[in-house]
Amino acid sequence: MLRLLFHSGDKAVTSGKRLPVLPDLEISNTFALSDLADNIYQYHCCVDWSVSLNVIHPCWFAMRAIALQADLFKDDAQPFKALGLVHVANHIRMHRWVEPHETVTMTSRFGKVWSHKRGYMFSVLTTVMSGDECVLEIEAHNLARQSDIIEGGLAPYPKPEILSADNAIITNKPLALPSDLGKVYAKISGDYNPIHLHPLSAKLFGLKRHIAHGMWTKAKAFSVVAKQLWEKELTAHISPTLPNQLQIDVQFMQMIFLPAQIEFEFELDPSATHQAVLWVTSTQAPKPYLQMTVS
Repeated sequence: MLRLLFHSGDKAVTSGKRLPVLPDLEISNTFALSDLADNIYQYHCCVDWSVSLNVIHPCWFAMRAIALQADLFKDDAQPFKALGLVHVANHIRMHRWVEPHETVTMTSRFGKVWSHKRGYMFSVLTTVMSGDECVLEIEAHNLARQSDIIEGGLAPYPKPEILSADNAIITNKPLALPSDLGKVYAKISGDYNPIHLHPLSAKLFGLKRHIAHGMWTKAKAFSVVAKQLWEKELTAHISPTLPNQLQIDVQFMQMIFLPAQIEFEFELDPSATHQAVLWVTSTQAPKPYLQMTVS
């Protein structure tokens, strides 16, 4: 963690004198899911996933990818300051459900880099293989904030599509997120970033209070979507049948300061562009915390 926090990047890049180039580097890990059964069970309980389905929540793999990404971020050839990177979007392409008896190999590598009005945006790509079969692909977009950048030379980051929630329905009573949610999730995920743990540690990094983990929020949101889309199957404890591919896209729009009360606003997309859209909202916030589309 200390090496990650103090990775200062390439001074020529962070001072705006050179365009960033992402290193050709990848990190892999192979493991039997049965060896992590306790961790998977704890994760499923934490994000309210039906443990009787006997399939792994797809966001569990995104959580595991964070550790691989951390090894990439602290590599000497990684051009950005690791401290202050902001996870702004996360995309999961799921080819099929993964079952707990499988052995998988996860591999993370750097993807693209774009220019952004607040610095540079870059992607990290993770594949999950079961034998020779690719079962999941994960793409995380991270913002490296800096005031000095080189104009031109890189494509601008595409503006995300923010959909209207005017016709959405609220699927639950306000959900109370306790102050210690970050500590609970950290014990499961291994992500002990100080901004998630305590108000005082978060203030050291410029925040007014500690915030919820973005990937906990995505996982909880997908659990809500799953209950809406596949209620009959879940009630019968049957694994839902996927289309050829299932795409789970999230745009993180603002931080959730803990403790908090949140709501989930859900809409079946009548245009059929997406199967469903979900927003994580609060009466205390002027705009959603998160937008999820499932396609």
